[in-house]
This record gives sequence, structure tokens and C-alpha cells, in this order.
Amino acid sequence: MELQERRGLLRLCPYFQPLSDQLIDALCRAVDAHTYPPGAGIFTEGQDEGSAALHIVGSGTVRVFKLSPDGREQVLRLFQHGDTFADVAAFDGGAYPANADAVEASEVLRVPRRVLLELMRAHPEIAIGALQVMAGRLRHMTSLVEDLSLRRVMSRIARLLVTNPYSDHLTQAQMATMVGTAREMINRSLHTLADRGVIELGAGAVIVLDAEELQRIADAP
Repeated sequence: MELQERRGLLRLCPYFQPLSDQLIDALCRAVDAHTYPPGAGIFTEGQDEGSAALHIVGSGTVRVFKLSPDGREQVLRLFQHGDTFADVAAFDGGAYPANADAVEASEVLRVPRRVLLELMRAHPEIAIGALQVMAGRLRHMTSLVEDLSLRRVMSRIARLLVTNPYSDHLTQAQMATMVGTAREMINRSLHTLADRGVIELGAGAVIVLDAEELQRIADAP
């Protein structure tokens, strides 16, 4: 990743927006970039590298997910250009609480925990951006728990299509791991929505035809 690309990426991150150009340039020299082919693991749950890092997606798509003992997956969130992940481990220095891998060819910038904490001590205003990010994470997790425990599958799928900007190009298997159901249920529900004229199933994509009705279904219990 070129220096100019690193600058632009760091400027997108709420953590570092208050920093001067000089500090951004210094931070560019302190971070490292890694590339991952599709399906490659970035870290695993419980992994403790001894120096956790804040991860920022430069390109591609990264998913963060949990695995049950019998191998079932629950996707917690997808991240794309400019998104941060592994924030928890970066702040508390503990093991990663979930797994992360590359959905497609991806480039990820890593900000070592030591560097992040030094910056926050010197520039407390960074904490405001950090709080905003963490509050957004908490809202998302609260919504995910609500969906999995209180909503029907059809409502969960509609909600995924409404709220997730990347969902229109997800495979049905990926959708299944995000809403906590079987791929067959995803297929059946998508075709039901298509038959109602709410969506159209294109080649590898979902096209929303009736956003108002899709929102109504998403809001239903």
C-alpha cells in the first residue's frame, strides 16, 4: 500500500481524523499492511499475538464471525474500505474474541496496540472517535441479538437487506451465516420476496424493487 493510500485510509478512520498531517505521516510509518487471498484467515478467536492491533480494511471485504463447537458459523459483521475491526483486542490487549477472514482478496492495515495507546494518551480527542465507533458496535450487536432471538427468518433477511450495505451481493450461504438459519431457508424466503414483487433476484445480486414494503417486513416481529 502506497504512502498516499495509507494517509487517505487513516483519514477515513474516526480514531485519527483529529490528527495533524504531520502525525498522520508519522503514523503511516508505524503501521504495516497485509494482503489476504479469498478465504485466508486474519486471526482466530482466542489468538493472542502478544501485541494486538487495530485493523483497518484498505480494500476487499472482511468478515468477523463466531464458530460453534460443531462447526456452525454466525457472522457478526462484514467490513469494507475504511472500516475498523479487532477494536476490542486493540484496547484491552486480550485475545481476539472472534475469528476474521477475507471474503475476497483484501488488504488490511494494522495499527499496533502500543502505537494506538500512545497516540490516545498524547491526543485524548482520539477517544471521542473511539467512543463513537464502539457505540456503533454496541448498537449493531444489540440489533443482532434482537434479530436472532425475536424475529422470524423472513424479517431477519429483510432487515439484512435493508441495513447491510454489502448484502445485495452476498451468497445465500453467507446470508445464512449472518441471519442464523439454513441456506435452504434463505433460498425459500428470497423467492417468496421475489414472488411478492419486493425484490428481484439477478445474477449474483439482489435488487430491491419495493423498499417501503421491505422495510415493513424488516420491522415485523
